[in-house]
Amino acid sequence: MAKIKVFALGGLDERGKNLYVVEVNEKIFLFDAGIRLPEREILGIDIIIPDYTYLKENKQRIQGIFISKPSDDTFGALPYLLKDFNKDKSNHKVPIFASKLTDFMIRQKLERFRFINQNEISIKSIQPNEKMNFGNVSVETFKTTTSIPGSLGFVLTVNNEEKNQSAERIVYTGDYIFDGEYRNDFATDIPHLASVAKNDVLLLISEASCAVRKNFTAPNHKIQKIIEPVLKEAPGRVILACYDQDLYRVNEILNAIQETDSKRKIAVYGVTLYDILLKVNDLNAFNFNKSLLINLAQTVGIKDTVIIVTGSGERLFLKMNKIAVGNDDYLKLEPQDTVILATPPIPGNELAHASLLDELARTDVKVISISEKQVWSLNASYEDIKLMVNIIQPKYFLPVKGLYKDFVAAQQAAISAGVLDNNALIHDNGEVITFENGKLVDNFVKATFNRTSSIGDRNFNTIKSTENLIKTGDVYVDGIGVGDIGAIVINERKQLQRDGVLITGVTIDRKTKEIISLIDAQMRGVIYLTNNEGMLKSIQKIIINVIEKYKASNTFSINEVKNKMRNDLQDYIKKETGKLPMILTVINEI
Repeated sequence: MAKIKVFALGGLDERGKNLYVVEVNEKIFLFDAGIRLPEREILGIDIIIPDYTYLKENKQRIQGIFISKPSDDTFGALPYLLKDFNKDKSNHKVPIFASKLTDFMIRQKLERFRFINQNEISIKSIQPNEKMNFGNVSVETFKTTTSIPGSLGFVLTVNNEEKNQSAERIVYTGDYIFDGEYRNDFATDIPHLASVAKNDVLLLISEASCAVRKNFTAPNHKIQKIIEPVLKEAPGRVILACYDQDLYRVNEILNAIQETDSKRKIAVYGVTLYDILLKVNDLNAFNFNKSLLINLAQTVGIKDTVIIVTGSGERLFLKMNKIAVGNDDYLKLEPQDTVILATPPIPGNELAHASLLDELARTDVKVISISEKQVWSLNASYEDIKLMVNIIQPKYFLPVKGLYKDFVAAQQAAISAGVLDNNALIHDNGEVITFENGKLVDNFVKATFNRTSSIGDRNFNTIKSTENLIKTGDVYVDGIGVGDIGAIVINERKQLQRDGVLITGVTIDRKTKEIISLIDAQMRGVIYLTNNEGMLKSIQKIIINVIEKYKASNTFSINEVKNKMRNDLQDYIKKETGKLPMILTVINEI
């Protein structure tokens, strides 16, 4: 039978950066390739992508990248992977498999990355319930309910060549919830999932980002009931802000307009959403009259309009902030406007969200902010995971997409739904899970469980070896630089932010080492040195003393003198100010 390996290059014990790998003998299959937003203390970094060194070294073995839905945490890293995969212009182009809408949004994203030649990219648009064959391995799709229509889960099937050996199946759910209401492209294909379960499923890889939420996500994910009264009663324009990839919310907004028989026209302030509504044909998710769409400029002074403002991540709140302070070129708030922040902030955007609320409070508009407590994100909760396990009935269970606390909750859900204790796994990025002959090969993690009164109170005694570890980590993207910013640079940025910088300059004679210029010193972020003559004279005196000392010793080394200056200046500044600024010393020889 085939040897199957499963591991993550990102997405375990973190929010975002999802990249999951399934190896079947020599074939590699990738599921999603996302980014993560940087924490506030990681200064100057735009996004974080997975370390995919392993994939670069084995790119000839990659059969395809399967994208579950077009959101930053699932496809944001694609341009960077494709740049490296196509660098040598080889005949092997790694194909991307995605739904029609995902295909459209991938091409949109690639247009913004000019280092990617789209003619060299192979994107294959796939349908729900479609099967793709790769020799003895096939990958089949099924529809899921998420924030974006046409989202897909995948079933990877290994057809073993030996007689009397059944096929082995791995199910990757992507994001999902169970919603009994039928909504075209937003509907989970439960009958198809049930048909998958008729055959033995070796491993279920389930999202778990919201597993700590009890009950089902539905119907707590809907905002239409909040929006409809506003559409009926608002005296002026209604401005709704949501993420451009949260199309379920957009669909609810459009449905609310229709359900209330509102005469309001619709304007879109966001290129991605505008293109989707106008350019993507045969998308059944949005049932609205396109003649209602008007230009943003036409909404000025017209009460019966709904303006949908979209953006990606923190950019949405930055855009809305400009609107709130009156600095936006296209949209100005009017006193009778009602502003609805229709999407709760995702992790990493809380401060930008709070700042926006503060700015909106200074205006005359009515503000409605929908919180996570009012409306849940479209991610599987505890009962959703239990139901998925009940339908699929896997032998093994692996939670992904979340923090460790989420994985523990998902593990409990899986066990309560029938998965054996030892078969409900929790792993970290880079830890390889190996299956042979349909069984977990215990060559990496050996865990013993000391059962107490409840599932959540178990103690794990874990023995790990480095024999089966894949290199993982964070790759920082700073502007156009990818991976050239490391921990040292980040620490230097933190030091500059916290303690400032001192820059000194002096000119000496090349032969005699005599000081032949005034000694200059400039501080930024420490104190205002110009108004502190005593400190300036002390800094100059320290520099003179160091130069005189090395000149007298006849062992004058520029590097040694600079190091001594830095150390002495740092001691002095620490004593006087309590700070440890970055110190740059310049010595010119003429």
